[in-house]
Amino acid sequence: MHRDSSPDEIRAWLIERVAYYLELPADNIDPDTELAQYGLDSVYSMSIIAEIEDQLQVKIDEMAAWKYPTINALVDYAENLISEPVHSAP
Repeated sequence: MHRDSSPDEIRAWLIERVAYYLELPADNIDPDTELAQYGLDSVYSMSIIAEIEDQLQVKIDEMAAWKYPTINALVDYAENLISEPVHSAP
């Protein structure tokens, strides 16, 4: 996955990552269910945020997992970050 990934690709990747951490089949993960309802703790949430940063090369707000509690909300947030213009130093 990379910055040019589509929202659907990012969503599918996030579903796979959440399923991995929860040791559940990806088909059991609903992107509209709050991650906390699956029992995903703060350590795993921060790990997922770090993975998003690494994969998409964006800086994610450390509170993103709480502000954007579902996979779909995180995808929307990441898409907004990706679409922001990159500012270069003067």
